[in-house]
Amino acid sequence: MKPLKSMLTTLSLAVLLSAGIAGAESHCFYVGDPSYRDVVKFSSDAPVELIEGSTNKIKGKVCYDEKFTFQNPEIRFEVDLASIDTGIPLRNQHMRDNFLHTAKYPKATYTVTGIQTTTKPPFKNGQAVQLTATGNFTIHGKTVTKTVPLKVTYFPESDTTRKRFKSGNMIRIQGTFPVELAAHDIDRPEALFVKLADTVYVTVDTFATDDPAALK
Repeated sequence: MKPLKSMLTTLSLAVLLSAGIAGAESHCFYVGDPSYRDVVKFSSDAPVELIEGSTNKIKGKVCYDEKFTFQNPEIRFEVDLASIDTGIPLRNQHMRDNFLHTAKYPKATYTVTGIQTTTKPPFKNGQAVQLTATGNFTIHGKTVTKTVPLKVTYFPESDTTRKRFKSGNMIRIQGTFPVELAAHDIDRPEALFVKLADTVYVTVDTFATDDPAALK
């Protein structure tokens, strides 16, 4: 009985230790600048007109492990579509009511299911890391799989980072990707039909802190 009891005790300690290590390895950053300095832009370069719009309302969470493997990424972004501004109030209303139907589909979301990177070791001060994210992109109630190249730059807490967040280390996330309107069952309204391209390009430039209290 003693050998069995000893083996069970050892196994229990090993499980607890591995769970503690796994928890310690996880590191999360949070998107949601209270001063709304993050930027999400879209650009539609149609033959008749170039239309651009932007919003500062983006939230998200980025978690990675200390070994920088991204084996089980917890990464998600959410954009408030009703706040997009194209510079013309009437066009904004058309975009919301007749194009994106934001009363029914107020958010665009991107949930990452996998990350590819060749960069090792983990983040260093001022180091720009090139990542390729694959995940589920949802807009207008339709979800498609989308691969997005990202550049992520890490900054340890300093006087510079505290100009954006009161506390915490900081990362900057940048990326551009296409959105095909037909893939999301988005019909161009008559007022915008000849002015919108079949594919629009979305650019994200956002900052995140590992201290969620700094977002309040």
